[in-house]
Amino acid sequence: MAPSDGQPQIPLYVYAIIPSAGRNGELTGLGDGIHVVEAGAFAAVVGPATETSFLGRGKQDLARLLLAHQRVVERVMACTPVLPVRFATVAPDRAGIERCLKTGSTDFAAAFETLQGKTQFEIQVTWALEAVFAEIAQEPEVLELKAAATAGEPARDASARLGARVKASLERRRSDLGEALAGALRAATVDVVTNPPVDDRMVLNATVLIDSQREDALDCCLEGLDAAHGGRLTFRCVGPLPPHGFATVEVAFLDAGQIDRARRILQLDPAYDIDAVRTAYRRLAKQAHPDLAGCPETGEEIGVLSEAYKTLRSYVEAGGPVIVSVRRPDPAPAEPL
Repeated sequence: MAPSDGQPQIPLYVYAIIPSAGRNGELTGLGDGIHVVEAGAFAAVVGPATETSFLGRGKQDLARLLLAHQRVVERVMACTPVLPVRFATVAPDRAGIERCLKTGSTDFAAAFETLQGKTQFEIQVTWALEAVFAEIAQEPEVLELKAAATAGEPARDASARLGARVKASLERRRSDLGEALAGALRAATVDVVTNPPVDDRMVLNATVLIDSQREDALDCCLEGLDAAHGGRLTFRCVGPLPPHGFATVEVAFLDAGQIDRARRILQLDPAYDIDAVRTAYRRLAKQAHPDLAGCPETGEEIGVLSEAYKTLRSYVEAGGPVIVSVRRPDPAPAEPL
């Protein structure tokens, strides 16, 4: 479908949301084709969408694209306050960007106001792993497993049990210590996001948000924690940084086909509201429930109905085909170390 002016739709990759007021002339050197689209009080930093789908991409490829995304956002942050947009967000065209800016304007304003006067720091805490293993080696259960190994238990079985016990103790110690450190940081800051440790030596990997005028409170907190642990921990603090880690813009662009398919699945007339959507979903879901329909295949039909309901509910609540939210990011899932 082409826009009303007859120009073809050109997908745009979305990097960030910024205030419109007078900042755009300062945004230079961001990369080929990267520019600003304004609509009202806010603007979007966008660029050519060389990819419209990121599904099925390898980890290395995604890491490369994510790094490029982050570099653009960091350059923009040097000139203006920023709300980063979720990685891999692609708008169908410029009109979609403008709808996003208008739809999300209230949420953008609230997020910028919340983050005003705030500063972000990255806190990483590591421990001396050799000393930790030495302490674990003296735990009664570990000593018992070592004794069992010398008492004739098959070496492979004894080694496996001992290794599992040591690993469990290490993770318990890391979890307990990490939670205690994060709790202390929460008492001295506005907000804390904890992320998975990147290796066995890391106890805490956190991003903290503080009032810009209270950096000394964070310094005092870290000094107190260092003293409380007798210098056995190493604290690394990076900052101050712009507080972009505490508000990420998420945008979903629904095309007309998606909306029409969802309407037909729920058997709705073109004129409908949220109550009609909810009533239609409940009626059809009840009919399709496996326990009532006596057909296990209807479980798949329930899934189709649920997706249609989510699509139309989002469309109606957003007042149009662009759904915008600003979220505090959830921690990334931990991967085995």
